[in-house]
Amino acid sequence: MKLRLRIVLLVTLVALLAVGSVSGLAAEKITVIMPRHEMDLIGLWEQQTAEFEQETGIQVEFIQMSWNEVADKVLADLAAGGNTYDVIEFDNGWVAKFAGADWVEPLNSFASQEYLDSLVGGLLNTFTQDGQVLGIPWNNDTRFFFYNEAMLQAAGLTAPPRTWEEMVEQARILQENGVQFPVTEYWNQEWSLASSLAFYMYSFGTDFVDDQGIITVDKPEAVQALTFMVDMLRDMEIAHPSSVTLSQEAAADLFYRGSSAFFFQGPPVTFAYANDPERSTVVGQIQAASWLPAADEQLQATLTLPEAFAIPKSSKNKEAAWKYIEWMISPEKDKERANALGSLPLFNALYVDEELLATYPYWEQFGEQSAVAKPLLMVEWYDELVQTTIVAVQRALLGMVTPQEAADQIAQFMEGLEMNGAALVR
Repeated sequence: MKLRLRIVLLVTLVALLAVGSVSGLAAEKITVIMPRHEMDLIGLWEQQTAEFEQETGIQVEFIQMSWNEVADKVLADLAAGGNTYDVIEFDNGWVAKFAGADWVEPLNSFASQEYLDSLVGGLLNTFTQDGQVLGIPWNNDTRFFFYNEAMLQAAGLTAPPRTWEEMVEQARILQENGVQFPVTEYWNQEWSLASSLAFYMYSFGTDFVDDQGIITVDKPEAVQALTFMVDMLRDMEIAHPSSVTLSQEAAADLFYRGSSAFFFQGPPVTFAYANDPERSTVVGQIQAASWLPAADEQLQATLTLPEAFAIPKSSKNKEAAWKYIEWMISPEKDKERANALGSLPLFNALYVDEELLATYPYWEQFGEQSAVAKPLLMVEWYDELVQTTIVAVQRALLGMVTPQEAADQIAQFMEGLEMNGAALVR
């Protein structure tokens, strides 16, 4: 009897172990792909993802690459109808394209209205089409105007410029006081160059196209904007000559090393990094302005380039994917990232959080600049527009074509393409 009981117990134990093993094999698993956050040098996103795994038991294959590498993989997989990823990068420039292709799952049925209302409205609205929430923002990537106050004061300048004309005048004075190239730009042949053109066009009161579907990128105001970019580099020689090869990170590094006085479209992290003695030689010298330079003070604008998480319709793990998004994009985790990295919050309540405001008082200036923030053009063919734009603009910056010729090339590409159901005309 004792032997029989032992056998029964042994068989039961083996069965329980087998069930546990099967259960482990059947554990939920999702694949997440996103760009490396430019502010996260301590691996906080990885740490929070590991905490999510421990908290929920859901395994996460967490893929982080450069933005361009992520874009190549996500776009190729979606276009092929693949289901490689469960949570994907969803850039603001892709909204029209993804909505038109019906690539991502509406999230209204997953998210409560209370949760959606708690997010910064302008960010969430960027990823909402016809009432359908297609993405939850993970990055409040509004760009800001920073300047080296110490350099300006040493040159007898009391405030940063409000117009481009005033900026050029101040740049000349700075050069006379030893600042060889007062402006640093990131004009390498990549996506950010198209965004830079958009910023300068906004500051001259124009865009690629107007509300009536008339192409304006080749019209006088837009050509003036591109000409100004070229002139800063080639004729005035106030922009650093290596700008045509610099990424955003490399341009920022020059600013942190005191090589320039003006950084017109810096990410939010710029202030924090500039005041980090391990990364910067200009600690205590950098300020965020309360305005942005433009052709006219009334035309000031900055770019808002938020990024979101989305769930592909082809994902087989939508519930687990949503759990990851909701857990990572929560007030608690957002505040943790804001505290540790200085990243701008995604939730309304955190902008009046006393602890955060005590740490980041310059968010007041960020708020003033954010009031004139504008998104990029939202069309289904934005990827193709970017590729055409960055080639044309860099050729102009290198002196291979005139600004008008570069603008004409972009306009020729746009002619006949549809926006809001109508073909664009020149």
